[in-house]
Amino acid sequence: MVKWNKIYTYSEQIEKWDKQSIIEMPSNCEYQGYFFLLPKKMVFSISPKFSYFYFPDTWKFQLKKHTDKKTIDASEMMLAFEEESYKISQTFHTKKVNDTIIKVRTHIPKKLEKDVIINHELIR
Repeated sequence: MVKWNKIYTYSEQIEKWDKQSIIEMPSNCEYQGYFFLLPKKMVFSISPKFSYFYFPDTWKFQLKKHTDKKTIDASEMMLAFEEESYKISQTFHTKKVNDTIIKVRTHIPKKLEKDVIINHELIR
């Protein structure tokens, strides 16, 4: 059975082009300056600042930089984006339910400091 991986990245590193997305490699990895293509269906935007992409663990990535080309597997890609993806994922509260990622928003309401008057006719 194929396992799917998810990597968070900055939206500025992704450019939509035709039916594909062009994704730049992080600047803090050994593949700095390289980019790769993924189908648009595998790339999603969370907010204007953050995005993520999915890929199976059997995927081979064709990295390109001018005329230079390299091929890396899914585990190398996970390592290249590890620091960036972890940092971004910590900004979102997510919960995994039945292999589905659900975005959970938390909200703490402001404490109300008001006197309350209870009508005695309503008390049982």
